[in-house]
Amino acid sequence: MAVLIWPGTGFADTDAEPVKTGKTFAEQFAMEFRVLTYGILQEPSYSTQNPGNNFLRMPRYLGDMELRPDLRFNRDSLELMVKPRMRLEYSAWTGAGMREQGSNWDDDWYINEWLARVKVRENLFVSYGRENLQWGPSFLFSPSNPFFPDNGRRNPYLEVPGSDFARLVWIPGSSWTFSLIANTEEGRSKPIGPDPFEKIYAAKIDYTGRENYASLILSHKERTGNTMGFMGGWTLTDAVLFYAEGAIIEGSRSLYPERERSFFGSSMQQIYKDSNTLKPVILIGGSYTFESKGTLTLEYAYNGQGYNDAQADRYYALRRSAANVLASGNMMTGLSQMTLGQTANTGLKFLRRNYLLFQYLQNNIKNVIDLTLRWTQNLDDASCQFTTLVTYYLGNHMELFSVGTISGGGKNTEFGSTINYQLMTGIKYTF
Repeated sequence: MAVLIWPGTGFADTDAEPVKTGKTFAEQFAMEFRVLTYGILQEPSYSTQNPGNNFLRMPRYLGDMELRPDLRFNRDSLELMVKPRMRLEYSAWTGAGMREQGSNWDDDWYINEWLARVKVRENLFVSYGRENLQWGPSFLFSPSNPFFPDNGRRNPYLEVPGSDFARLVWIPGSSWTFSLIANTEEGRSKPIGPDPFEKIYAAKIDYTGRENYASLILSHKERTGNTMGFMGGWTLTDAVLFYAEGAIIEGSRSLYPERERSFFGSSMQQIYKDSNTLKPVILIGGSYTFESKGTLTLEYAYNGQGYNDAQADRYYALRRSAANVLASGNMMTGLSQMTLGQTANTGLKFLRRNYLLFQYLQNNIKNVIDLTLRWTQNLDDASCQFTTLVTYYLGNHMELFSVGTISGGGKNTEFGSTINYQLMTGIKYTF
């Protein structure tokens, strides 16, 4: 299990061999350099969250070029790593909304991840740096991870922003790993919800057996409360795998719609801010691998923090009232914008309580194609998302890729609120 959290890099960074540079540094210095260029075509949903695209103002077209060098240095007990990034982006609006025609160029230079690690003893490590710290077997999301709401698996070609961690890792034996983790600064990972970043302290225990594994994660947020996360997996046969992942969360600083005597008749409030109520978030899943090497995966997630039917009705009624005021342009426009900002960023990873994920993965088709088909279903409001990921390899260094998403459901549903469809296509070159 130590492999799952150490060195803790993103999923998209593990698919190519590092290139040794220079004979002298062959054992000490390594570099991987990737160049990505891609375009995105998307159609915003004109829902009550984004009437006429006047609130979110999402561009119709995006064109990006990214340079992603990864540098590593290892010498004796010291390991250094840095991942500087450069992104040049063109975006264009057209069709509807306040910005019917327009375009913009933007560039961004930043360090997405860096790390300094010292091996104190053969089984004891201390580190500090900016990392994308991921674990867990789930595809939909990783409820056991208190640090990152996004596990990066929806689109592996977009990097998950790193956050700042101090870590101590002790590996007393081949089956056990103990970690103390402090999330000290937000780094580039912006917290979801209305509140600013909170420091998080966690203790993680990992067990790895021959055909199973399990982890327990106890964490504490500075102002919110405590969380107990867990995950485990069992290899039933060579073809069948079961897993589970979840968290029991004390309180919440997310926003919920509450009735009150206000202009809209209700507002978004942090009703569980000072509550000791425990709410579970649990995901169970399993996969079956066919003789053709294709893998079928099914996941069910129960989100105890999500809205029930009454809360969802109140939420959409509030959103509709705010959208109507925004469209009228009267003196309450500022209040409607604040309300739509709160309904767009409630602090919840998922809005409702029950979700299903179906996925079929087939790698190495005719030795050149990887294919993933994924269906995500909201069982409470019947909205859905269908996603395809296709990679076509052109030799050892170049690949063409495509990530497409189509949303289904009405305008007042979770997946129908933001995007009707999105298509990303591009080229990745690694050397």
